[in-house]
Amino acid sequence: MINALKKLVHKYETNSDKPVAVENMSEKFISKEIKGIVGFEIEINEIQAAYKLSQNRNTVNHKNITDELEKKGDSNSQIIAEEMKKHKKY
Repeated sequence: MINALKKLVHKYETNSDKPVAVENMSEKFISKEIKGIVGFEIEINEIQAAYKLSQNRNTVNHKNITDELEKKGDSNSQIIAEEMKKHKKY
């Protein structure tokens, strides 16, 4: 479980302004937080798309997310940030 968590955190935190790493977290913190994580494996038979661009987040969180995406600089992040802005109802 810990290796899967390390890979997941690394994948999504690497390009952040203030990236976090599981390796830098205390044993106490990890032991406490890992209790709330359940790992599972599933076989995917079908994919259905849905718009989920953090519309349910408050304005401050939504802006922080779009700002971080824009800072990444890659085209995919830019596109997602723009789509998020289009679909957010303030």
